[in-house]
Amino acid sequence: MKTTQYVRQEKAIVAADRGGIRERWLWGLRLLRDAEAFSPGSSQLKPGLTDLLVKAATASGCKLSAREIQYRLRVARAYGTEAEIAQALAEFGTWTALIQADFPPFVAPEGEPLVDHRTPAERDHDHARALAELVGEQGSLFPLRDFEPITTTLKELQEYADQQESLTARFVEHGRKRREYLDRLIEAAEGDLSATWQDAHDRLADEVDS
Repeated sequence: MKTTQYVRQEKAIVAADRGGIRERWLWGLRLLRDAEAFSPGSSQLKPGLTDLLVKAATASGCKLSAREIQYRLRVARAYGTEAEIAQALAEFGTWTALIQADFPPFVAPEGEPLVDHRTPAERDHDHARALAELVGEQGSLFPLRDFEPITTTLKELQEYADQQESLTARFVEHGRKRREYLDRLIEAAEGDLSATWQDAHDRLADEVDS
């Protein structure tokens, strides 16, 4: 299990101005939804995982306890939407107050989506990976960092293909000239591949002058 993003969020919690309730909630949501955190069918963290998270936080200069981790899982289980956590923030000014209130339930508006705990960078990365899986090998033909399949037009793909073909043609011509020159050098050196470039070139120049 990678702990990098947990540590980053831990630092955000420490730096939070308003009690860190929302930051702790997002941390808890990340852990709750982490496929590597729980065994199938279990609501308990895998053995050793709590210690791993505590040690990672400590190594970064942050203070984290096993009890605090359980509180964050509880808040994540209690509130799944932005509307719910907003109500919790409005009613309880501090993390300690929310814990003492035992994470009371709040009603989310009908149709309110579950919050996405990922950072913008993570969403972009996951989106690109999903697109790569969607288009398969064809994704390497048109780089996904430059072309978004759901918005890119065929005209844009055509322009890119034309540009690449033009570049390829120039590379091919350059390669043909390189090979032709090398063949002439080898011929001037009478097939001796141990001869230096300079020696072969001088012999070739001599042949031209003679």
